[in-house]
Amino acid sequence: MRLKPSSTETGKSAMRVTRVVRKALLYSGCSALSVSFMLDAGLGHAATISAASHKKAVSVHKATRKAINATRLEEVTVTARRRSERIERTPISMTTVTGTQFTERGITSIAKIQDMAPNISFGNVASNSGVANAAAVFIRGIGQTDFSFGVDPGVGMYVDGVYVGSPVGAVLNMVDIANVSVLRGPQGTLFGRNTIGGAVSVSSLTPNDKLSAKADVKYGTANRINARLFFNVPLTKTLAANFSVGSFMQDGYVNAPYQKNQRKLGNQDTQVYKGALRWHPIDKLSVVLRGDWTRDRSNGAPFVTTGVNPSATSSMIALNNNLAGGTYTNCSAVSCYNSRYYSKNTNYGSQPDYSNMTNWSTSATVDYEISHYLDLKSITAYRKTVGQFAQDRDGSPIGINYVTDHYQEKQFSEEFQANGRALNNKLHYSTGVYYFDQSGYDVNPTQFYILSLMSGGKFKDKNYAAYAQVTYSFTKKLNVTAGVRYTEDDKTFIPNQYYTHTIGAPIISIPNGTRIVPLKAYHNNNARWTPMVNISYQFMPELMGYTTFSQGFKGGGFTQRLTNIASAPPSFRPESVNTFEGGLKYYGLNHRLRLSAAGFFTFYDDVQLLVADATNIGPYYTNAGKAQISGFELEGQYALGDGWTVNGSVGMTDAHYTSLTASVQGLNLNSMFVLVSKWTGNVGISKRIDLGSYGVITPRVDAMYRSRYNANLNAIMYNTLIQKKYITVNMSARWVSTNERYNFMVGLDNATNEKFMSWGSYSGSFGNYQKSFDRGRQWYVQGGVSF
Repeated sequence: MRLKPSSTETGKSAMRVTRVVRKALLYSGCSALSVSFMLDAGLGHAATISAASHKKAVSVHKATRKAINATRLEEVTVTARRRSERIERTPISMTTVTGTQFTERGITSIAKIQDMAPNISFGNVASNSGVANAAAVFIRGIGQTDFSFGVDPGVGMYVDGVYVGSPVGAVLNMVDIANVSVLRGPQGTLFGRNTIGGAVSVSSLTPNDKLSAKADVKYGTANRINARLFFNVPLTKTLAANFSVGSFMQDGYVNAPYQKNQRKLGNQDTQVYKGALRWHPIDKLSVVLRGDWTRDRSNGAPFVTTGVNPSATSSMIALNNNLAGGTYTNCSAVSCYNSRYYSKNTNYGSQPDYSNMTNWSTSATVDYEISHYLDLKSITAYRKTVGQFAQDRDGSPIGINYVTDHYQEKQFSEEFQANGRALNNKLHYSTGVYYFDQSGYDVNPTQFYILSLMSGGKFKDKNYAAYAQVTYSFTKKLNVTAGVRYTEDDKTFIPNQYYTHTIGAPIISIPNGTRIVPLKAYHNNNARWTPMVNISYQFMPELMGYTTFSQGFKGGGFTQRLTNIASAPPSFRPESVNTFEGGLKYYGLNHRLRLSAAGFFTFYDDVQLLVADATNIGPYYTNAGKAQISGFELEGQYALGDGWTVNGSVGMTDAHYTSLTASVQGLNLNSMFVLVSKWTGNVGISKRIDLGSYGVITPRVDAMYRSRYNANLNAIMYNTLIQKKYITVNMSARWVSTNERYNFMVGLDNATNEKFMSWGSYSGSFGNYQKSFDRGRQWYVQGGVSF
């Protein structure tokens, strides 16, 4: 039995830990002052812990959960390096949130991970289209705003180890979720594709041999009705299954008086079905089959027009007003585009807005432990998405800009892994090969004031990769990890694009059927080696420090939306990063305090940027130039005792361009990155109150902060599309019965009623500012049962 130190010994140990942390932080380049302050506060309290509090059980067992939650943090195990490790021993800057933690906060959308982790933005945006479920994820300033098949996401999304190739449908609802991990920085060695900014990894619950079930129903603002059901069934001694279903409904919040039945935009109508089967015939073999189906029907993305740019005198709105007998900013005729169509809560578009999507996927994971030192794994997956989206982008009854997408995407992937250890467990390794095949089409009929055209086409993308990574323990404290990945990325685009109508002379006259680019296959092929080196050192059992160099790259591609006649669709080169990172991880004070800190510096080359300027009617992609990104993350959890727990994080991302090409008008070295705040932060506090035989109630308050950011999805900065800094506050109270069978929750999200801009859009060819605001304050009640 390990003897517990006295208060005096604990205090001396605390001082030694503090000194080591401060020295190591100077080495890693992180904020020593912030962490030292938190350690001093926490360790000072630790010196006065009573002897009784030291007698609590260590393991997280249901029978002792109450006592543990009062004095200890829950153990967190991750597999970011293809083996199970405690998160505080994993030399990666990452945040892991369990499904239970999402439930305790009343969260039902994966996008809310941005409120729980530093330096991440997870938006649901309609970039130059009507799609109402498309993820735009940025980590440490790197990401992507558009779902176009001509470009890949900058942050990799993985569901149960499977890379999700399209952002469409990637704003997942929380059904059957075990945990979500955010890995910051390029993960170009072990992960499948294009994790140049980082990765978001979602893990579902795996069937087990225990019969269980749970269900909950939530009702709230705007007839919000969320219902979820999950059950797990052992079928035989070697076979188990689980199944879940979710329905997520809510009325819209942007008035649309000219839409069918005057329905509101921004509603939700989503159904999700998931199932898994696990076969475990022998101890060494596990086969897991998964499948899911999602149907999403929306009235359309919630956006409004708030005004026009007075300097856009060559825009289509200006032309419309001139032909109506007025001027761009002074026009009163019935056919004029003027302030009667500006609003913050009403969209006056008359052509139908909608977003209909169906996707399904299936996967098979086979894990075979050949020996204690070698494990083989195969992950085979298929995914398909079909959607139809439309948006009246001028937000008026005047036909200035209307777009439609008929979209289909399917992907197949296969990955073989070999993971193991050797040399008396001093060497851990992971190696494998990866294949990804993605194809589909986006048929994109588009109507502008001066012309109409058929845009889009077919696409095909193949990716081949091989990788290896090893970790060698030189001593019990010193570990060195090195890895490399070779990737080939081959894209093919067949644009079927031609004019269907023009306004006529003297403005523009082009014969119907004239092709914008020749109808043939165009190729964009790239290959790259991406290495990584990591050194970690365990200063003491509670404290680890590490430093990392890593590279990442994202393949090139094509501009899908074309309007100018050309000999070939414009293409762009791959982008790449070189990142240096140093960090510290601490887990101590009798398992009551967990801290992690990381500092990073990134050289960002050939930045891929979606731009809408006066040189093209539609948005286009280009390699804008070079940039540098520096910053840090600091996260912490502290079990204060007596049921109190505090958690929080702060992140800083200083992203700026260092050189620009001449291809973009309006971009300069002072331009802000899209959707990237310099500062992000969150803090939460909860109190577990034991009611004896009446159960447990846990009130909590969470606050989130974001500094200002450029909300224009088309890159160029405009003052009206800069979202100012804001703070949102969520409050809730959750009751759980003594036997943990029943639960009830009340909550208030965005209690301060911040109507911040989720995204904006502007193109000089049209002249109007589009904005999408948050719904604002929402209340809810939720009840659940589990067996």
